[in-house]
Amino acid sequence: MSHLSVRAGAVTLGVLTGAALAALFSWALQSQSYNVWGAVIVVPIVTAVNLLLIWRASRRSNETWLGPLLVLALAAKLIGTLARYVVAYVVYNGAADAERYNLYAASHYQLWREGFIQWEWQGKQGTQYMELITTLFYTFIGPSPLAGFVVFASLAFWGQFFAYRAFRTALPTGDAKRYALLILLLPSMLYWPSSIGKESWLLLFVGVTALGGARFFSRRPGALPLLLAGAAGTAIVRPHMAVLLFGAIIVAQLFRPARQTSTGVLSKLGGVVVMAAAAAVLASQAASALGIDDLTWQAVSETVDWAGGQTQQGGSAFTPVPLGSPWGVVAATVTILFRPFPWEAGNIQMLGQSLEGLLLLGLTVKAWPRLRRLRKLARQWPYLLFALAFIALFIWAFSGFGNFGILARQRVLMMPFFLVFLALPPADQPLESAPSDAEVTHARR
Repeated sequence: MSHLSVRAGAVTLGVLTGAALAALFSWALQSQSYNVWGAVIVVPIVTAVNLLLIWRASRRSNETWLGPLLVLALAAKLIGTLARYVVAYVVYNGAADAERYNLYAASHYQLWREGFIQWEWQGKQGTQYMELITTLFYTFIGPSPLAGFVVFASLAFWGQFFAYRAFRTALPTGDAKRYALLILLLPSMLYWPSSIGKESWLLLFVGVTALGGARFFSRRPGALPLLLAGAAGTAIVRPHMAVLLFGAIIVAQLFRPARQTSTGVLSKLGGVVVMAAAAAVLASQAASALGIDDLTWQAVSETVDWAGGQTQQGGSAFTPVPLGSPWGVVAATVTILFRPFPWEAGNIQMLGQSLEGLLLLGLTVKAWPRLRRLRKLARQWPYLLFALAFIALFIWAFSGFGNFGILARQRVLMMPFFLVFLALPPADQPLESAPSDAEVTHARR
């Protein structure tokens, strides 16, 4: 096919797409509310911006397959977003967290446009900030929840991309294509973090934190700004999630092998001090948000158990197994990572989640030859210690939650780290050592 024919095909496709959008806009303007005709304007613009960012990201990558995969993932994300919107506003008739944020933003965005930015602090901190974040977006796009879903889904999409970049930075010999396929196309990643809500916002900053952690443990430049941005983005909505992330970084920094030089030991200790200080600040904020008077392990555990008890209601409720025994640890791990099983699903959403759980369980079993080398790999790539520590802390924090629907939504925030272990280097691939100080210095230049 000649270059001229390709250009002609592109022009024809552009003309047809423009005509279709014009017809759709004319129909929506005459018979639909701003929710629909506003989305007809906003969604193509947001999609075009995402495609431009994908083009820039793929140009900077050596993987020829990455650009087409990102385009496919964006299309799949839009489909998942539409499904999430239909479930929230058609199946459940607006009985979703997104509607609370939508109603608040719809009643305040006009004041923000006029320069009257004010709010009253009532309710939980994370909910208040999500109302303000939604209002900020509505100030630009108008009161369209459909368009808002697409905007928030785009945030989550780039959080997934940042998690992929973290994997490539931290594990240069890992199975990058497998990880990209999983993090970008796993059904739960396409569906749950695709609405106006905390999960979409948090996934963006979980990805940012993951990339910052990867740069930190690989001794690459730019780690600190990414970690600060990740801490701020997660802390304003869920400070306890920020504590889990930075607690995992501290654990990884403590157990990472120090180089047998005074500089290496001092660098390790300095990293522990800096991350511990950050975690202390975040823990104090989390304690205030959760209403905890002290930060003892018992107080935090009691609060976690109480929060879990509040979730044991509704059609997706189940009885969690306490962590007080080895069996409890195993049961909680299986629950957080793989449940519900198909016979436990009470609706179509949970059935889909259960099938994905079986897929992940199968991939975990298949990855066993790779996982057998985890100890050696973790000594070379400390990011694996970070991911493992976060998974362990996440399981502890959510082990008391007795609702499959809530777990499915929260699990997407842990998935970027769990999927790392399904994409380790093949078992027959020789292990490579971590970069030397000279190589890191050269990379910085």
